[in-house]
Amino acid sequence: MKVVVAGGTGFLGNALVGRLGSEGHEVKVLSRRANAPHQVAWTPDGTAGPWASALEDADAVVNLAGESIAAGRWTSARKERIRESRVRATRSLVAAMQRSGRKPSVFLSGSAVGYYGPHAEEPVTEQTP
Repeated sequence: MKVVVAGGTGFLGNALVGRLGSEGHEVKVLSRRANAPHQVAWTPDGTAGPWASALEDADAVVNLAGESIAAGRWTSARKERIRESRVRATRSLVAAMQRSGRKPSVFLSGSAVGYYGPHAEEPVTEQTP
């Protein structure tokens, strides 16, 4: 399976990319600072750029991109940057998928996965406190 991971160099993305690769999947990582053969430089500005060709023939696209939530105080300005970084990344990926000749069958977008706190194997939903 060909999987494209945006945010694949971050905390969760790095583990996901490693696991997918160890299972034999072809993985492309969209990164603002691409420095490895499986990485493609992208600018998540809300549009599809030259990097969009990395999504051609992708079976799945995973979006974990966004400014780190742990890199400082959550001022009003910082919260806005965090939110905007995620919105722009998602818009960029959607624009790239719309341009693609064959759309991926899966698009998974995750953000703030630690929000619900530790629940081990217990399923969580929007209603979970």
